Amino acid sequence: MADLHIVAQIQEVAATIGDAEFLELLRWHRAVIGLPDLDWSSQGAYRTAITELGDDRAADLLRDLRRAARDPRRHRHGADGKPVYSGGRTLADHRRHQ
Repeated sequence: MADLHIVAQIQEVAATIGDAEFLELLRWHRAVIGLPDLDWSSQGAYRTAITELGDDRAADLLRDLRRAARDPRRHRHGADGKPVYSGGRTLADHRRHQ
């Protein structure tokens, strides 16, 4: 479970970059550690999704969100070095299971 202080910081930074990019990064971090996708329309889904990450991964998410807020174009086009994510998992993972 992620520390509530980190959750509050994530929510604050996420408000600056917009829901779509926040959700993309959150889903990517969840997929990397093998957490299932959630029903994003349910009450409290975002908070649940963040707390399930754990402290270390939530800190990584916070770092990525801050980076995206500083320079959104660099982060959006793959220059962040992260694997491409689609449909609940990374594309590399998807190719391994085909």
